[in-house]
Amino acid sequence: MMAGTSETCRAMTPTVTNVNNASIITGVYPEAHGISANSYYDPATGVEVFMDSPSFLNHPTWLEAEARRGRRTLLITVKDKLLRLLSRGATDSFSAERPPGWIVEEVGEPPSIYSSEVNTWILKAACHVLRKGGWDVVYISTTDYVPHKYPPESPEAMDYMSQLDEGLERLFELDVALGLVADHGMNRKRVNLDLVRLLEEGGIEARLLATIRDEHPVHHMNLGGSAYLYLRGGLERAREILASAEGVEMALTRSEAAARFRLPAGRIGDLLVLADVDYTLGRNSRSIYEDVEIRSHGSLHEAEVPLISSLRLEPAGEAYNKDLFSRLTSSLRIPR
Repeated sequence: MMAGTSETCRAMTPTVTNVNNASIITGVYPEAHGISANSYYDPATGVEVFMDSPSFLNHPTWLEAEARRGRRTLLITVKDKLLRLLSRGATDSFSAERPPGWIVEEVGEPPSIYSSEVNTWILKAACHVLRKGGWDVVYISTTDYVPHKYPPESPEAMDYMSQLDEGLERLFELDVALGLVADHGMNRKRVNLDLVRLLEEGGIEARLLATIRDEHPVHHMNLGGSAYLYLRGGLERAREILASAEGVEMALTRSEAAARFRLPAGRIGDLLVLADVDYTLGRNSRSIYEDVEIRSHGSLHEAEVPLISSLRLEPAGEAYNKDLFSRLTSSLRIPR
C-alpha cells in the first residue's frame, strides 16, 4: 500500500483566493509575489481594480519556471480571474468559465461556475488531458461555491465531497504524484461591521477595501473577514476606536501587517483589520452593525487548511500551503 501524507497547514493572511493561489503556485510569501488581496486600491490615483492581472505578479510561478526548463506545464482553473493572474509562462492553460473549443468537444460543455458540478467537470477535464499524456506539471484550481453556500454537515456538501472524491480517485488511478491543499477555510458569518461608519462617528474619514472583493460577489457578497483601511489622518485615534470595537480581532498598521504576515507593504492600506470569527467587514446601508447570513473567509479563523498528498512528504516545522510544490519536488527528488 502506498503511504501518503495528510496534515494541517497554514494559509496566507488575508485568507482570500488570489493571495493564496499566488502563494501556492509560486511557493513564496505575498511580500515576494506581490498579491495582497483580490482587489487593489491605488491611493495616488484613487482607482480600485481587481488584482487579477499578471502585471501584479512579481515572482515566476512553478509552471513558468518549469516551462523554462523545457518541461510541459498546464494550468486548469474554474474561474477566469485565476487564469488571467497565474497562466503567464505556462505551456498551456484553460478555464471552465471560458473553455476553449477543443476541450468542450472532447469533454463536454462545463456547468455554470456557480454550481456544485463545475469542479467535477474540471477534474474530468484534467483526467482527460493527462490520459492523452505529454504533461509534466499540472496545477488545477477548483472553486469554493459550495462551501460558501452550505455547511460541511449538510446533505449538499456531503454529496459535493462525494463527487470530488470520485474525481480525485480517477486522477490517482493515472499514477501521478498528487498534492492537494486549500487556499483558505470557511466559516459562517452573522454580523457585518461597517468600519467606515464606525470611524466616521469618531471624526475619521476612511476608505475601505474589502480583501475578498472580486468579480464573483455571488459567492460572498464581497463580505469577508479582513479589510484594508486607507485613512485621511488620525491613525492612532483610528486604532483606539478599532481596539474597542465589537467584532474586531486586531488592527495592524501597514508596517506591522507587512512584518507579521509577510505582505507587500506598498500594496496594502494604512491599517489591516481582521474580524472575529462571526463577523465580516464591509459597507452597510443603514448602520454600523447589520445582521447577515453568509459563509465566508478572509480572517485568521480561515487560516488552518488541509494538505494531502499521494506521496510521503518530509515533515515541515511550520507548514504552509505555499510549500506544497517544493515538498512534492523534494519527495520526487526533482533537481531544481
